[in-house]
Amino acid sequence: MRNNTTDTEEDSENFWKVAADNSVFWDAYVSTRPNYSASFYKEIYDHHATHSSSWTLAHDVGCGAGQVAAELSSRFEKVVASDNNDTHLSVAQRRLSQQDLAPSRISFTHTMGEDLHKHHTAGSVDLIAAAEAMVLMDAPSALTSFATMLKPGGTLATWFYGRPTFSDPTLFADAQPLLDQIMVRNWAKVIQGGGPKRKAGFKRAADGMASWLDYVDFNPHIWKEVHRIKWNSQATLPFFGQEACGFEIDAVSSVKAGIERVEEREDWEWWRNDWDLGELKRYFSVLFPGFKEAVGEGDKEINRLYKELSELMGGERQVRQFTWPAVLVMATKT
Repeated sequence: MRNNTTDTEEDSENFWKVAADNSVFWDAYVSTRPNYSASFYKEIYDHHATHSSSWTLAHDVGCGAGQVAAELSSRFEKVVASDNNDTHLSVAQRRLSQQDLAPSRISFTHTMGEDLHKHHTAGSVDLIAAAEAMVLMDAPSALTSFATMLKPGGTLATWFYGRPTFSDPTLFADAQPLLDQIMVRNWAKVIQGGGPKRKAGFKRAADGMASWLDYVDFNPHIWKEVHRIKWNSQATLPFFGQEACGFEIDAVSSVKAGIERVEEREDWEWWRNDWDLGELKRYFSVLFPGFKEAVGEGDKEINRLYKELSELMGGERQVRQFTWPAVLVMATKT
């Protein structure tokens, strides 16, 4: 199967990119992602309210299609949506323009998260949200940029969710390994064989996911009230690991015991999705922009795994419940 990138794009750390504003892809992408619940955002807003009374400006870093920016606009006077990929910004702008949101309340910045401070006034931001984005960035540089932008008492909230996971204990034991094999086979086709820069990008992301964001190192002279919450940690957070990557994965912890607050929660209803096999296939078809080109629709091994999965699920149209492993890290600027 051919890879989804050109030689120039392939040898780049920026591996997650949709080449065009494809509304069909993005509509499917958004509909097959977890729906961040009100209780989830409440964790973030409550943290912020504890340390700040200012709700003027929020940033959605790595905004993708703009779902988080839309939510932030319900609480903050103004929102900035930023992304390293201009096509993603076009998607976000198109989707957000369809909502009842005054154009003056939202703006867009095309930049890396690590360079965001070069485009915005220091000490001007109340809250920065980075969903699924931290593992794609150089964390120390990103934290420096975010700390520069935030007001004292401002909030950084970064989170990551992983693989869809069967909620039923029997299916978790019997069917989840098949789903995981499909995940590995898809990613292996995309990851292996790239250039050194592309490999470095996947390596950084893989290490970060394996660490459940514990690698993000908060300097206590700059950050305080660090709070890490992990949901369903018995499930697999990384989308790809050593088996798919072909190189060693290093999980790192920079958690400061006695200073940072760490919670683990088990909730099999968390961000619940009810899917049949067709919807699960749809999820995989848009999980990564290059899957279809890299793997194609005729991969015999994947088709065999889907057949086994269908039998365990009780048939192609049998709806089953899925949950998501996730981690949220919040920190306050000193």
